[in-house]
Amino acid sequence: MIRSVLVLGGGSAGLLAALTLKRKLPSLDVEVVYSSRIGVIGVGEGTVPYIPSHLHHYLGLDEHEVFNAIQPVFKLGIRFTWGKRPYFDYTFTGRQHAWRWRDHSRNNGFLAYEDPSAMDLGSAMMESGKALPLRADGLPDMPAPGGNLAWHIENKLFVAWLETKCRSLGVRFTDAELAGADTGGEGISALKLSDGSERKADLYIDSSGFASELVGKALGEPFIDFSSSLFCDRAVAGGWDRSDEAVLPYTVSDSMDSGWLWQIDHPERIHRGYVFSSAHASDDEAIEAYRKVAPKALAPRIVRFRSGHYRRSWIGNVIGIGNAGGFVEPLEATALMVICLQSRWLTDALIDSQQGPTPSLMDHFNTTNAALWTDIRDFLAVHYRFNDRFDTPFWRRCREEIPLHTAEGVVRFYRENGPSGIAAGQLGRNNPFGLDGYFAILIGQKVPHDRPFQSGPEEARLWEQKRARHRQLAKQGMTMPEVATALADPAAWQKIRAVHHR
Repeated sequence: MIRSVLVLGGGSAGLLAALTLKRKLPSLDVEVVYSSRIGVIGVGEGTVPYIPSHLHHYLGLDEHEVFNAIQPVFKLGIRFTWGKRPYFDYTFTGRQHAWRWRDHSRNNGFLAYEDPSAMDLGSAMMESGKALPLRADGLPDMPAPGGNLAWHIENKLFVAWLETKCRSLGVRFTDAELAGADTGGEGISALKLSDGSERKADLYIDSSGFASELVGKALGEPFIDFSSSLFCDRAVAGGWDRSDEAVLPYTVSDSMDSGWLWQIDHPERIHRGYVFSSAHASDDEAIEAYRKVAPKALAPRIVRFRSGHYRRSWIGNVIGIGNAGGFVEPLEATALMVICLQSRWLTDALIDSQQGPTPSLMDHFNTTNAALWTDIRDFLAVHYRFNDRFDTPFWRRCREEIPLHTAEGVVRFYRENGPSGIAAGQLGRNNPFGLDGYFAILIGQKVPHDRPFQSGPEEARLWEQKRARHRQLAKQGMTMPEVATALADPAAWQKIRAVHHR
């Protein structure tokens, strides 16, 4: 029986795991062991729509409370300067390339191949720099919880709120460094802390970051390296305080000679980072290239990482959540999504097993977790494989050497048949990106296929009519500062949600 859980690490991974467990299993004894000397990363972070869905839909936390505490910028998608186009927008709307309007004969992807701009409301909003449509009553038109909005967040604010929420639910905290771990059976029997004390629990969650103190070091679980598919292994990270720059409601991903450059907007700060391959640029060369595109950034720093995951995340009475169990570079901002999914899978496993997890349940957790890492790796591989914007050694190597693995089938189908919805069977049922995600990246980079489509005059007219309507709605929309002002009022949330509960 799992009656007590000890979480090692007080960052977003450990706190999200503790919060999820304690919120859904209030009788569970949960303790977080963290070191205030380590601190938090303190950077801007992008997310996917699953993060607000996890907090509001799965955990049922108040939207106004969370919004007020973490002050997110709403993220509609990612703007890529990759491939042949000046740029393309990958949105979370869910009605992009794999979706078909009722009065059209083909999926949107066939009609949008030459020009995908404003093909859905999300891309039109990004084009206009607007965060949300405007309702007739002057409030922002928010999607229902679990909808298609993601966040840009400041890690420090997010972690501070998570800790406060955990404490309010009864999670205990101990500020101490790990001195050692006693192994027993296939897991851990006790943690020894720097203050001389010892901690024991029925279940240990390793959220110690890249150090992976329990899964990697104490238990010696083998690591599955993704470096043959994803060549980037370092980042230059920095940012500056906002002046008069517009707040962008999307992440920017720009191609660079030896990798790519992110921009993540927060109300008070702009974060810029260069993810690169150390095999193609030294740290000094990367910092020099970074300074040219981010001249306002002060004291940029190098962050080293490796993409991959430990073979098993759940080993005996130890579970690795977050970077302690695996990491894949931040191109699609999947880190917090993985943490939330792992926390939910663990929590549901304890609930359904009446807190007595079985070997088959643990095996299923590990299989599902490994499949998630593989799905992310292969989706990112498609980004790199087809980006022909630059002809540098790094990008030539990407185009020539990167394997697609499980994505090979859907890419082959697309090349032969175009963006047909029939291809849905090529992906696993739980693939987090779905067919629309793959088509958005392939069409966005103008990867050719063998079934080009020329619509007739009436269909073309209807298509342009829809795009014009999207642009009209977007032009009337609200900027992120306007949205934030409106949502500062708790009553606004009640009015907005009253529509969804009718």
